[in-house]
Amino acid sequence: MKAVLDTNVLISGQFALGDNYEVAVTSLSWAELRFGASRPGISAQERALRLSRLQQLILAFGDGLPFDDNAATSYAVVTELVLRAGRQVRGRAVDLLIASIAHSHGAALVTANQDDFAPLAPLMPIISPEPVAHA
Repeated sequence: MKAVLDTNVLISGQFALGDNYEVAVTSLSWAELRFGASRPGISAQERALRLSRLQQLILAFGDGLPFDDNAATSYAVVTELVLRAGRQVRGRAVDLLIASIAHSHGAALVTANQDDFAPLAPLMPIISPEPVAHA
């Protein structure tokens, strides 16, 4: 099964899923991580660490899945479910766009914030990453 990693999973570094998944990242996650590395107010050392980590992730996962016309169609479905559940779309746009990309690819969404995506469970599997054992 295909699985799309949410940005928070990439930040945590905990995205062990086992061998049953073909893992992908979205271009929106790459954008969020680039923004996080270039934000005003972070030290030069922190910026360098974030950019280095981002480069490692890009080498590991390659190009991000883009937000395309199929994802735009999925976005309408995703936002409808969120609104019907009494939740807000505003302020969560990037998260819901990432979920839309996952849905348009028939993929599970892997996120550390499973509760935030609970209304989308009828559309796609919403799963938490497995804890990564540290030696």
